[in-house]
Amino acid sequence: MEKKEKFNYHEMTAESVSENINTVIFVVNPVDGSVEYVFENVSRILGIPPEDFYENSGDRTNEIYDRLMETFRRERPVSRKILELQGFNKAFGQSMWLSLVCSPVTFNTKERYLFSLSDLTEERLIRRALAEAASAAAQASAAKSRFLSNMSHDIRTPMNAIVGFAALAEKNLGDDKKVLDYLKKIYASSNILLGLINEVLDMSRIESGKMVIDESKNSLLEIFEDMEMLVAGQMEEKHLHFNVDIQNIKNPLVYCDSIHLKQILMNLLSNAMKYTPEGGFISLTISQKDCDTDGCGHYEIRVKDTGIGMSREFSYRVFEAFEREINSTVNKIQGTGLGMTITKALVELMGGVIDVETCLGKGTEFIVNLFLRLQEPDCPSGGEDEAGSQGKAAPAPEEKKIDFSGRRILLTDDNELNREIAAEILMDCGFQVETAENGQIALDKLRQSEPGYYDLILMDVQMPVMNGHEATRAIRKLEDSRLASTVIIAMTANAFAEDQQAAMDCGMDGFVTKPIDVEKLTEILEQILKPAQR
Repeated sequence: MEKKEKFNYHEMTAESVSENINTVIFVVNPVDGSVEYVFENVSRILGIPPEDFYENSGDRTNEIYDRLMETFRRERPVSRKILELQGFNKAFGQSMWLSLVCSPVTFNTKERYLFSLSDLTEERLIRRALAEAASAAAQASAAKSRFLSNMSHDIRTPMNAIVGFAALAEKNLGDDKKVLDYLKKIYASSNILLGLINEVLDMSRIESGKMVIDESKNSLLEIFEDMEMLVAGQMEEKHLHFNVDIQNIKNPLVYCDSIHLKQILMNLLSNAMKYTPEGGFISLTISQKDCDTDGCGHYEIRVKDTGIGMSREFSYRVFEAFEREINSTVNKIQGTGLGMTITKALVELMGGVIDVETCLGKGTEFIVNLFLRLQEPDCPSGGEDEAGSQGKAAPAPEEKKIDFSGRRILLTDDNELNREIAAEILMDCGFQVETAENGQIALDKLRQSEPGYYDLILMDVQMPVMNGHEATRAIRKLEDSRLASTVIIAMTANAFAEDQQAAMDCGMDGFVTKPIDVEKLTEILEQILKPAQR
């Protein structure tokens, strides 16, 4: 009979377990806490070789090693005990969380302590990530609730005015004075509502990274003069003293995004007007500072008011979304609390910084610092200007009335009310207006018409059957090149830059947004159609 080979199964089992599990076993002498046995996998789990524990000579700058050795010397439980350790493991260059189970055991009548160590680091990191995700979700939920609460209140306020005054106007149709007053209030409330919507859209574009700064050649003097004209009437209506100082500018010609710069200025001035009582002072100042960068100008813009001011505590949060200081005066002023957040975001997109100085009851001053590229100076012509050698200003051109009589527009919109409003505006400008309920009807009408019958198509984008983009592409593919080249202007409530680009990409010639700004629409139509003037 073949003799069986003898194996030391106890030793082999320990080695196999050590190699295949992620738990480290220590056997510790209860007298001095020295380690008498440790699994070889301690090198893999902790990055510390076994001999460092046997010889008690590990790296004393390794926090996790010191914590373990201290625990072996200190812990003497009479029954099973679970411990947790945390420390920085120099061997791995990271913090670790460990679970230690300490149990008194007896080996051949000798009392020892058995420590089993498990690495909890990954579990703790997962738990931390889950906790952070839960916290972020809770904050997002709270922000959403706060947003909905703010928007519900701020949208309902002007809407209530629009609905209420419309009802009053209907009841007082025979009293022209009252009806006119109600219509003015409806118009003002509509502008407030539109402003709220625009702020939400701007915030959405900023948060999604779709807000783009488009630099072009501009004059700071012209931008500030435009702003003065824009707000002068509102200042006068509220009996506010308004001053604009543009004297301290050496280089007014720069590259900048004039639209967004005007938005920054308008937000700051509107804010000042909101919180400054009648008889107060508001100033807009721009001054040019020294700049070490060649070809660049440093411009400091200040908007100062003598309004109600802010508390020191709130001034630190004024640029945060939806933040409004709670007091009886401010609560009567409408707004989403997004204006200053948008302003700060726009300033930073333009590479600048914004700060605020304020004192409760004494007023507020916002300071914007921008660094703008300078335009290269044009070579002097050396000739006489158009006003003549005496340098007299040329006489202002006479105001000319635009005449669109005889021009025909195909108005395409699936919404009956939108068609009615747009048709009234266009007919008031002298246009003959025909309508279509969707892109397919517009395409069919154009296809059946003689070239030149329609001077222009105003095309909504979102429509059933065939949308505006599809209709435009189909028109551009018509066999008759004269029909295919009919001018098409997008007329849409989608107001983002990417919407405008999509309109251009599909072959449209222009872009206007809803609600329709009559002045802007007329300006675009004038540029495209070049109507007779008288």
